[in-house]
Amino acid sequence: MAYYTKNTDRMDIHIEEGRGTILIKQKWRYFWLNSMNTSRWTYSEKQKFHEEVDNLIWNNWGQYFFLKVKGTSDFAKKHIKTRWDVNFDIEWVLHTEHWKVNVTKYPSNHIGIITSLVKWNSKEITLDTLDTSKRKIPIGGKNYYQYPVAHEFGHTAGNSIFAKSGMHGDEYSSSSPYIKDRNSIMNAGMKLRDRHLDYIIRELNTMIQNSTFSIY
Repeated sequence: MAYYTKNTDRMDIHIEEGRGTILIKQKWRYFWLNSMNTSRWTYSEKQKFHEEVDNLIWNNWGQYFFLKVKGTSDFAKKHIKTRWDVNFDIEWVLHTEHWKVNVTKYPSNHIGIITSLVKWNSKEITLDTLDTSKRKIPIGGKNYYQYPVAHEFGHTAGNSIFAKSGMHGDEYSSSSPYIKDRNSIMNAGMKLRDRHLDYIIRELNTMIQNSTFSIY
């Protein structure tokens, strides 16, 4: 069985024909920062943070999207009935990264607003140690819950207005047509929507000539 790979500057896309799986892999290079009154990062703390990030992204983004392929290529004809699952993986690297990730350690009892974000154009992610914990977001008298790192990953997966025209950014923005979809992972909740894979599907559809992937 063939194995197709597209290496981009923000992610690697692997089509694993034998398993019927599409794997989206990002390489993150961490820069370990400290807020006031926190100790230097130990290796075990770094390892624990990365494992939490990888698991949250795998568990909240993986095994949700399923794709089909059609077209005139031998590949598309062969897989006309294949139901492709999509999985996501974060690799901790020390060089040749897709993303530079600035992670600040905060005390677990920190009070105050901390803003995490993704800069698509410069390929930078800003996170902190509280981003792997579920956060309550009250809106309009209702509470929503979200793991911030899963939301920020959504931006690195192409849900950024800077990625390509027609892409989705933060859906809690007043300018977003999806502002009422509060449960969306790109809004205040943790629900994935088919539109959140738009960018990746566009990239997939450049990999094998005369083969077009879409949501199953």
